[in-house]
Amino acid sequence: MNRMDQIVAYRCKKCGRIHYPCHDRCLDCKGRDFDRLVAEGDAKLLTYTQIFNLPWGFEVRFLIIGIVEFENKVKAMGQIHAASLEGIHAGMLLKPAWQPVRQVAGEAVYGLVLYP
Repeated sequence: MNRMDQIVAYRCKKCGRIHYPCHDRCLDCKGRDFDRLVAEGDAKLLTYTQIFNLPWGFEVRFLIIGIVEFENKVKAMGQIHAASLEGIHAGMLLKPAWQPVRQVAGEAVYGLVLYP
């Protein structure tokens, strides 16, 4: 995946909980020491939804958003690149990419895009 270094989670050194995005303290044990953990491999789709009421700046009628879990247990949310929900189902493997998802004030905004 190109520019995947953008998806970095943090594993608590005390209890092992993975946090994405980063927190000052572990949500479980309140520890403050973390190891950096880069998302790796394909992503398994855990859940998804379709959004029709989009904020200003999106040039599409709707988005399909999914929560995925990478092979190393990092969880993240991203846009599923599909024309409809047909063929999309929980448990499927998706190919992740870090790409522009829209333009704001003439500049590209990057995000996680998932390909079936």
